[in-house]
Amino acid sequence: MRRRIKDTSACGAFDGSSDRTFKVVALIGILIFSLSSAAAQTKIAEGEYAIYEQANGGAFGPEGEEVYNFHESWTLWRTEKQQYRVEGQRKFDSPQFTPHEDRFIVELSRDMTVIRMTQFGPLKWSRNSGPLTCEFLAKEIHCSSGQPIPGQPVNLHVAMENPFGLLWPISPFSLGGLTRQSERDPVHSTRVQLLSVEQPSKALPVYPVILCGDLQYLGEEAMEAAGQRWVAHKFSLKVAMRPQYLIWTSSRGLLLSLAIKHPHPGWPQEGMKLVRFKKWVDF
Repeated sequence: MRRRIKDTSACGAFDGSSDRTFKVVALIGILIFSLSSAAAQTKIAEGEYAIYEQANGGAFGPEGEEVYNFHESWTLWRTEKQQYRVEGQRKFDSPQFTPHEDRFIVELSRDMTVIRMTQFGPLKWSRNSGPLTCEFLAKEIHCSSGQPIPGQPVNLHVAMENPFGLLWPISPFSLGGLTRQSERDPVHSTRVQLLSVEQPSKALPVYPVILCGDLQYLGEEAMEAAGQRWVAHKFSLKVAMRPQYLIWTSSRGLLLSLAIKHPHPGWPQEGMKLVRFKKWVDF
């Protein structure tokens, strides 16, 4: 558009006064669009998650992809379609003492299940890649790195069976959404699938691993998170080749706490907590 205006001005269609008028009108148009976009969203809540790890020198995650000092701050909006949108930033070290700050967006259904996730940081072995976007479709997860990877397809299609979610990279909103799709029956568990998108080496920059597990509802439990009292829904998640996960969520599926339960009672604590939370409307 700017090139067209410039070319037309060279032909004498715009004098200085009309050009200034056009700029003012354009700025007013941008302002109106911004205000209308803001009005189409309602701010619901904001918060922050933090990973705690008392073993392994503070490292959390699969071998070779460990993160340190992980914090995820976010703002939750209700959209014009009565769905939800999360905008936030992840801060962590990986490897240790190498800081990262990556923006992310999560689009959620009315039921707080994940529709689409976008992470704006580059892939580990392809610094010019990104953003990484994953769409949660009916029977598959479709991920795109935004740039071709040598020896790898541009798009990654992974067939999944509902209900499914993302285990790695860690996503509290995906885990919370997974509990919304499970049976709240203390007797019967729900069979689930978890996708772990790992980045082992330059020769194999993206490697999806599908893990099957059982999600069991354990009932309601009073707890404290982010300095507030909650009556939480508690779940147990058992995944192949992984320790047991205990998950607490709010009635709307917001992750309140994630604890990794090891078979040895003296094992140091590790997991994720909601450490800050404020809401503007009932949620």
